[in-house]
Amino acid sequence: MTFKISNFLRNFSYKTNEINRLLVSTFIYSNNIEVRNNNLIKELLLNGNDADVCSLSKLVIDTYQEFSIELLIELFEFVISPAEKEVNGAVYTPRYVREFIVQGCFDNFPLDDWRNLRIADISCGCGGFFISIAEYLKNKIDTTYYDIYNHLYGVDIEEYSIERTKILLTLYAIQNGEDIEDFTFNLFCGNSLNFDWTTIPVYNLNNGFDIVIGNPPYVGASKITDESRQYLSRWSVTKTGKTDLYIPFFQIALECLKKGGVLGYITVNNFYRSVNGRAFRSYMSANEYSFKIIDFGSEQVFRGRSTYTCICFINKQKGNVSYCKASSRYLNNIINDSYCCLDYKKLDNEKGWLLQDDSIALNIRKIESTGKPLGKTFDIKNGFATLKNDVFILTAINEDTEFYYSQNKLGEIFKIEKDICRNVIKPNTLKSEKEISNKIERLLFPYSVLNGTIKVMEEDVLKKQYPYAYKYLLHHRSVLAQRDKGKREYEQWFAFGRTQAINISGYKLLFPYIAEYPYFVISEDKDLLFYNGYAIVCNDLQELKVLQKILRSEVFWYYIKHTSKPYGSNYFALAKNYVKNFGLIELSGEQEDKILSLRSDVEINNYVKELYELNL
Repeated sequence: MTFKISNFLRNFSYKTNEINRLLVSTFIYSNNIEVRNNNLIKELLLNGNDADVCSLSKLVIDTYQEFSIELLIELFEFVISPAEKEVNGAVYTPRYVREFIVQGCFDNFPLDDWRNLRIADISCGCGGFFISIAEYLKNKIDTTYYDIYNHLYGVDIEEYSIERTKILLTLYAIQNGEDIEDFTFNLFCGNSLNFDWTTIPVYNLNNGFDIVIGNPPYVGASKITDESRQYLSRWSVTKTGKTDLYIPFFQIALECLKKGGVLGYITVNNFYRSVNGRAFRSYMSANEYSFKIIDFGSEQVFRGRSTYTCICFINKQKGNVSYCKASSRYLNNIINDSYCCLDYKKLDNEKGWLLQDDSIALNIRKIESTGKPLGKTFDIKNGFATLKNDVFILTAINEDTEFYYSQNKLGEIFKIEKDICRNVIKPNTLKSEKEISNKIERLLFPYSVLNGTIKVMEEDVLKKQYPYAYKYLLHHRSVLAQRDKGKREYEQWFAFGRTQAINISGYKLLFPYIAEYPYFVISEDKDLLFYNGYAIVCNDLQELKVLQKILRSEVFWYYIKHTSKPYGSNYFALAKNYVKNFGLIELSGEQEDKILSLRSDVEINNYVKELYELNL
């Protein structure tokens, strides 16, 4: 969508009825459609000479040459306010993806029996999937849109989404020559986490749906509303980790399906590896439903949304897991031989499913069974969390023997006592030891050591011993008070948001959250603190240097690329959950000396592969 169109629509401040009328009117007049009978659309139509209609029509025609139904779907999704998108997870699903999923679902049923099918989208948004279903059926069989719509069932948490779905389906029928007074829709406003389909007579008569299709909401655990959160416990798949909202939508859909029914989703692709997907993996393994996954890896399918996705087809009957990686643009090139087929019994619900061909799976199992797991051998630490780094991490523009001179975002300059500051570093920015000295930052650290324990200073002590630091913190008190949305009481108002990692001491092997290469950087400063990243902490420097060689090798990166979460541009997650099971081979003293003597990447890679007896 062009900037001009998006900017024009923003002028309406997401006023639902106004935008509905504007978009409907512009669509009708741009396509020279005459609405004689339909009551819903006639009530929404503005005058054809309306200034806003004329302006938007010109923008659309100048940009796209036509106002298609597909553009209308996209515009309906776009005009949802950012705040509402954050909590309801609405996102536009491209037409080619919807068509592929629709085709994949209907392939399981004979079309001559279509009148017996009941099809649902339990997070229907503005109805894009229903348009694709209607188009598919209309091209295959001789029937009316009125009849097709009677077989579609939808629910959405937002009333305006239900209204827009009705509008969209009505306009689609009218555009294709079916202008009747009123269509009948099976569309309901409600929260799918708590929606009772058994109150719908047809659902009971049919023993559930034949097809559940759609794009579950993209809402992270921290953004789930209080209303939805109270319903999560109803679903067994939410029992592990901080559950993202899409996960229970699998169980909801499957429990809505009749035996032999089919689910078709495009959704987030981390459920087969993540901690919060453990309960879902167990649920699927227990039921052994036929499960087909088409993984898009790090490809960004949705414009303007950093989301890593896959297409899932689940047939509610016994079967295996089938998996393949593909580009979304070449979906039609996928054949049966593209998939690797895996028995549920061979998949690890706890660690995550390893969905690879036999040779890769064998190598991964060999690596994980070698020696002891990294997570049980070394202490892997998260960095500290002040929850307000722009206050506590100083931007020092100058210094003298006693003070740092720090400038805040507003350009105000404060002097702060050096003795209350600690050196800190951000592993996410490091690629080599040479960079450490230039990337050291200063942390205002209002803590003291009492009997070997780090404790936040008393306010009187802070004020007396470090008056300039106190004055600085006092200046930012209101900002600090807004941490945790102002709901949490701190031991002292100037304490860090979290107490983790503020008393770490030892040599550190620093590494980032995500990386395109295994950057592991050693700091020999035992007192150095860190944030935005991880560190393996150890008091044996030689042991840490040996570990660094192994973790920077092809063996480790091969393991990460096949077991970790992918991101764009071939970046992969290095979170504790993804690295902790890497097997560390037990080395003799001679082998340690050998690996420490190696300098080139080629030598290190060859030696580590030899140690692990791997041919990659």
